[in-house]
Amino acid sequence: MRKKNRFKAAYYGLSSVFESEQNFRIHLFAFVIVILFGVFFGLTNLEWIAILSCSFLVLICEVFNTAIEKLGDHISPNYDVLIGKVKDISAAAVLISSIMSVVVGAIVFIPYLIELWADRV
Repeated sequence: MRKKNRFKAAYYGLSSVFESEQNFRIHLFAFVIVILFGVFFGLTNLEWIAILSCSFLVLICEVFNTAIEKLGDHISPNYDVLIGKVKDISAAAVLISSIMSVVVGAIVFIPYLIELWADRV
């Protein structure tokens, strides 16, 4: 497969996830909000690295979760206990990465919010 076709396939996959998965769109919306907060507060380079790494990890986990769910549905259109467990496990990866992102976001943003609040009082 030529490089151009690989990028085209990747773009198609990403747009497919965006169109079909509400959770991906929610995570993407949260990502945009976090970026806006980061710009507003003027994050340091290390804070940006932490925020961007966590944010992209959540999106990547969501993409893999979607791929696993689609594959499971294709392999077994009817309910299958093992495929159900695999889907639950892949969803757990999204949950864990989301929790980590919230914790890192709190560590990064709470001091800025406290400072903003203190300046207004």
